[in-house]
Amino acid sequence: MRKTVFTAFTLTALVAAGAAFAGTAPDAGTTPAPNAQPGQWRQQFFDKIDTNHDGIISRAEYQAWVDSRFAKLDTNGDGVVNADEVATSPMAAERAERRAQGFVRRYDTTGSGEVSRADFEAKEMQRFDRMSNGAGSVTEDQFTAATTRPFKHRRPTTTPPADNGG
Repeated sequence: MRKTVFTAFTLTALVAAGAAFAGTAPDAGTTPAPNAQPGQWRQQFFDKIDTNHDGIISRAEYQAWVDSRFAKLDTNGDGVVNADEVATSPMAAERAERRAQGFVRRYDTTGSGEVSRADFEAKEMQRFDRMSNGAGSVTEDQFTAATTRPFKHRRPTTTPPADNGG
């Protein structure tokens, strides 16, 4: 338990530290949009922590951000966080809601806001077809390759212009 909370705070600190090198932009103080591009998200995150909007995150600003994050997790205000508080915190609920919305966006083919069994099966079978390269079966190597790839953002790919040797 203690290790989980420590890991969560460590990861949060690393993300924020990375954000500290992102630079500045207008619209400070906003909550980073979950669907923003990575660079845009880092900028929004930086601006949220840089409360005086001088383009620098001071130790005091970072400490205030850390304290506010802990306060959101410490729902009973006793100065300690346990697994139940983390799991039932508003931050966990927001994250679960975003994941649920993402699931529906990915699998809802009709735009109804609901995922039918047919929608779910069709999307997952497309995944199987990609893993198998259309062969109708998946080897252990194909499965491993498909499930251990680094996280990739789903963006439309563009084909670079052909080099005409010109």
